[in-house]
Amino acid sequence: MNTSFKSCMNALNTFKAPPFVMVIFGAAGDLAQKKLLPTLFKLFIKGFLKDFSILGFGLPEMTTEEYKKFVKISLKNFAKEDFSEKEFQKFKNCLFYESADLTDGKKYLNLCEKITKLSKDDDTNNLIYYLAVPPTMFEPIVENLSNRKLCKERKGAKIIVEKPFGKDKKSAHLLNQKLLKAFLENQIYRIDHYLGKETVQNVFFFRFGNALFEPLWNRNFIDHVQITVAEDLGIENRAFFYEQASVVKDIVQNHIMQLIALIAMEPPANFEAESLRNERVKIFKSIQPIDPKKINDYIVMGQYQKGIVNGKHVVGYKQEKNVKKTSKTPTFFAGKFFIDNWRWADVPFYVRTGKRLKKRFTEIAIQFKEPPLRLLGHQCSNLESNMIVFSIYPKQKIELRFNVKFPGMENVPYPVDMLFDYKDVFKVDYPLAYERILIDALKSDITLFARQDGVEAMWNVIDPIMDAFEKKKIIHPYESGSYGPKKADELILKDKRQWRQF
Repeated sequence: MNTSFKSCMNALNTFKAPPFVMVIFGAAGDLAQKKLLPTLFKLFIKGFLKDFSILGFGLPEMTTEEYKKFVKISLKNFAKEDFSEKEFQKFKNCLFYESADLTDGKKYLNLCEKITKLSKDDDTNNLIYYLAVPPTMFEPIVENLSNRKLCKERKGAKIIVEKPFGKDKKSAHLLNQKLLKAFLENQIYRIDHYLGKETVQNVFFFRFGNALFEPLWNRNFIDHVQITVAEDLGIENRAFFYEQASVVKDIVQNHIMQLIALIAMEPPANFEAESLRNERVKIFKSIQPIDPKKINDYIVMGQYQKGIVNGKHVVGYKQEKNVKKTSKTPTFFAGKFFIDNWRWADVPFYVRTGKRLKKRFTEIAIQFKEPPLRLLGHQCSNLESNMIVFSIYPKQKIELRFNVKFPGMENVPYPVDMLFDYKDVFKVDYPLAYERILIDALKSDITLFARQDGVEAMWNVIDPIMDAFEKKKIIHPYESGSYGPKKADELILKDKRQWRQF
């Protein structure tokens, strides 16, 4: 173990989050049960959380003792590998609950009293409001918090907002205005958990921490970029949400746009949060608008039909509970984007994402151009292009593909992969995306969170696509368990390229 590794491990093991009170609105909902509470518990047993209180606020009505029992059941269901009765007995001492109709302003008087008590009369502690509720509840919660002087007036106050950030640019702008009326921009933490993934963050370090690659990271050397976010699950009883959002607003408008920005951004002036966020926003604003008249040349929408996924028969989207039989909601998206700047002019960014595909799989692949001359005349005409692949799921790894000579008397090229696998190299329990995001919020580090102008710039890309789709609603069916509709293959094949298999 080298000195650098030891110093990194020491820094990790000695980290302690500052004291905080977290108020969870919707503390008994799906998000709290499946993601938030298991993450907080895991951070606790790792020793990152020391002096803290978690206050559930909302419905259903229950006492603090009943809530502790509720949390225990949730952790047993959704944090099975991490659950420990001994650790929970300590963790539960930090759990509190206050029943309230979130639209009732009078109930927020009780919240004020509870916060004062839990803060131990120290109003400098982190006070975090986590909105684990539907977007329709954002406005009354923020308004009531503001009325009780619990927002920008309260030192250490922060609000964490889950996506979706609006349903289009107009609604996103209105939501931002309401948030900014109560909070300052640096108090607002808009979560996109994809940015918390280790491999995603390492795109940045790989590019700017290695002089070997950055000079090649441009249109002179890169042929194209492919981004794949494939899921084998269906909509999982989320028909109400999905019928309104679709795969475009659920995945493309946020996750995929952020991945494009990380690949394409310019080196920031420094490592400060605003410098990094500035560069990401510049990319969102540089993505070339798609001509609505040529939408079918750049975009393919699909919807899953019945099929077999992971050996099990599954129903089609229209057969899912609470989905209209005439629905044309897209569950698959494939698109080609261009970035109008000096570095990336004419380099296509191909993206695809969808539900009920062959398997769950996420990666970013950067394919370089072919060598300008054939090696040794035409004796070696089968040289493959160099490629860098950032695998995000199921494994977190980085691969570099290059050509070597195959052993023997003949001159035969052979592609090989140089592989860096996180688990093989580090052999440590690196933080999951939600762990990293929550710790950053506790540290007041807004680097990995979306900014107001960035959110609206992403909608600027998506709104024209959805407007054009709504006019014609051309949707291509695909069998569950496949790679998506055939039309998506044609989208890239017509450019004499092909999708990577997964």
